[in-house]
Amino acid sequence: MLSVGAALVVGAFRWDALLRGAEVDLPRRELARIYAATSFANAFLPTSVGGDIARPLMVSRRGPVLVRAVTTVLIERVVALFALVAMAWVGSALVPGAVASGAVGALAAVSAGLVGLAALVLLRPGLIRRVATAAVPARFAVHVGEASAVARGILRSPGLLVGILVQSLAFQVLVTLQIVFLARMVGVDLPFGLAAVALALVTLAMLIPISIGGFGVREGSYVVVLAGGGIGHTDAVLISLLSVVALFVATLPGAYELARGGLAPAVREADR
Repeated sequence: MLSVGAALVVGAFRWDALLRGAEVDLPRRELARIYAATSFANAFLPTSVGGDIARPLMVSRRGPVLVRAVTTVLIERVVALFALVAMAWVGSALVPGAVASGAVGALAAVSAGLVGLAALVLLRPGLIRRVATAAVPARFAVHVGEASAVARGILRSPGLLVGILVQSLAFQVLVTLQIVFLARMVGVDLPFGLAAVALALVTLAMLIPISIGGFGVREGSYVVVLAGGGIGHTDAVLISLLSVVALFVATLPGAYELARGGLAPAVREADR
């Protein structure tokens, strides 16, 4: 539980850095309220990104501030995926015999997609902007330009990008350690490498919008991935459920914030 709590603190600092890079002036108290509330919401909204959809809306409901907040969340999610997949490859190298060929194939496919996305962003940013502009209604085209400007500013800040990547790696390491600790609680010796691979594949599977909070998808994914390490179905499901309990307890402050203030935006039109 302490590991996941520390991971959430790292995540909040990561988003704060991105907001400052996007020139969104959000008081630390409001940032903590929004991050805590949406972290809790992620456990109950469809897929594991439901809270990420609510997060920019809790910053502002319209205008440039909303566009900038959305852009920071998208960049944070993409960088986090890069860190997650990178850590999974390291994990698979540590325990090669415990990772099924299907899991390695899935990691390779996701890695190829991320590398292709990075190449497009770095080499053909104009193409992405034109496609995005054509895909949205004309009245929203100006927002595409705003988001593009924010993304370019962040991409041109190597120090910020390196800091976000390091924080993302720290986040994933902490969550992986939590899985290892939970496994030991039920008498299962789960290697860090296998836990890293499991975390990556489970997180990716939970992005598919077919369940609330990833329930069912998460448990099934853990069963499949951990079976390669000789871990039984019952133990795999138990590890998965314990991770949910740990996340629930760690995000209880977010439940309080939701009950106290709901999804009220921190920045309103009158404030700008």
